[in-house]
Amino acid sequence: MSEPPGNPLADPGFVAGLRPIPTGAPGEAPDWPAADLHGVRPDGSPVSLVLAGLDRPVLLVFLAVDCDGCESFWRGLAGGSLPEGVVPVAVTRGPATVDRTRVAARATGFGGTVVMSDRAWADHRVTGYPFLVLVDPSTRRILAEAVGFGWDDVASVLRSALAG
Repeated sequence: MSEPPGNPLADPGFVAGLRPIPTGAPGEAPDWPAADLHGVRPDGSPVSLVLAGLDRPVLLVFLAVDCDGCESFWRGLAGGSLPEGVVPVAVTRGPATVDRTRVAARATGFGGTVVMSDRAWADHRVTGYPFLVLVDPSTRRILAEAVGFGWDDVASVLRSALAG
């Protein structure tokens, strides 16, 4: 019988690709600029979100359709659970990766923009979901980013970032 593997966090090769979970605290946001989003809507029509054309903070909510942890975020987006003045945008992988009809079904009730784009995930360096990125569109500055643990956490991150 072979030895059980040791603690993977002790292996430099294992941890080399990991990045810390962002706290969402003001001043701890990444130093790269937010990017415009280009992709398709769930109905297949092209969509572009040009940040320079917006005057309110934008919350990019990176989600999947088959993620248990994402379910509450889809419901929250549909239920208007965000503070007033924040523009919510749901971002999924592109149509080559995820079925458009499944995204449309998940987004039912959400009146905001849904962008299906693999490029958006790469541009914002998102590697998992649910993940949230709060952007000041006038400066393209990322105000906060955080792993989504629930709407209470999101509200706390938004309040901190918008107050700072």
